[in-house]
Amino acid sequence: MKLKYFGPGLLYAGAAVGVSHLVQSTRAGALYGFDLVLAVLLVNIIKYPFFEIGTRYTIATGKPLQSGYQSIGNWALWVFMAITLGTMFIIVAVVTLVTAGLFQNLFGINLELWQWSGMILSVATMVLMIGKYKVLDSVIRVVIILLTISTLVSLVMAIMGAPEPVVTPKRFDFYLSADIVFLVALLGWMPIPIEAAVWQSDWTLESKEKNGGKLPNLSHALIDFRVGYWGTTILALAFLSLGAIMMHGSGEEFSPNAVAFSDQLVRLISNNLGSWAYPFIALAASLTMVSTTVTCLDAYPRVVTRTLGVLYPNRSINRDQFYRYLLFITAIVSTSILIFFQENMRTMVDFATTVSFLTAPVLAFFHYKITQSKEVRDVAPVGAFLSRFSVMGIVFLGLFSIYYIYLVFSK
Repeated sequence: MKLKYFGPGLLYAGAAVGVSHLVQSTRAGALYGFDLVLAVLLVNIIKYPFFEIGTRYTIATGKPLQSGYQSIGNWALWVFMAITLGTMFIIVAVVTLVTAGLFQNLFGINLELWQWSGMILSVATMVLMIGKYKVLDSVIRVVIILLTISTLVSLVMAIMGAPEPVVTPKRFDFYLSADIVFLVALLGWMPIPIEAAVWQSDWTLESKEKNGGKLPNLSHALIDFRVGYWGTTILALAFLSLGAIMMHGSGEEFSPNAVAFSDQLVRLISNNLGSWAYPFIALAASLTMVSTTVTCLDAYPRVVTRTLGVLYPNRSINRDQFYRYLLFITAIVSTSILIFFQENMRTMVDFATTVSFLTAPVLAFFHYKITQSKEVRDVAPVGAFLSRFSVMGIVFLGLFSIYYIYLVFSK
């Protein structure tokens, strides 16, 4: 397979390996040890068909996944639009807040986190306006490889020198509402919100320019996607394992403050490598969160612009200009959110991830319906096993969401 076909899948990885991995997976290991390994692995397996359709549909039809939503009915596309508009600013704010904490920790310049966030989003906006997809495609590869190597090497060394617990380790309890609330927050963005399948679809369409105006064939596109998808799954398990080995039973907890958390995270990864590794790990983690921030900042304006184009095909919309307007609006609103809610990073992260988890069954159902549509079945059909597995996944996500809501309102 030619390397030029690798792109959208790595952009997906760049967006996914952020808050869900560096923050939530590491917290899971620190709090509960290896108790949630199976949950992380299972949710990645369950969600797989609902992400794959972003690539499969676009390769099969040459159209964005939003057109698949429209084939269900305009109402489905409006539901997707409502979920996107309802979460885009808070999600961009959350990933930028984590990035800001890492930057302040790396450079030691004591600014307000919203000021760091404003500068990061300003630079990201200018980069996207100038280079757009080409810049993303070029940078993400290096960042993901750098973080993957440093994380896996650190994990191997942590396993070789695991510290003894100093307090009785906490265990996960499915009957304890606080534990279920954390689990929902963990799984909500594991590996990334389901609406990211639409991002993958849009990035696949954008990759045509790099490939001489042609989309890759389905097998090449799926290899690209699977490398990104299962690679992020391995990294999620690696971060969870680091938290479990180095912090579970240590008596130490992660701080809700973004700067303090960033320092704890970097020390966690670099501890077994030696003090010399701290700045390199800090840089790798910072670049990883930059990639997440930039990809999320790019994805939402891109998706909203294309969705409006699908909803109103007869209206003349200057896509590039509208995309730029939305970039500015997203950066400004996200920074404004952080001015008022920057103090407790943990609360913001848990809120955003929980919303994503509760909307997951709805989007999963839409994606299943698209896989069963005639235009997909005639060109790139999904196998019988994967179709049945998708139904099981929808049922699981739906029942777990109902159980979560029951626990919250029965307190």
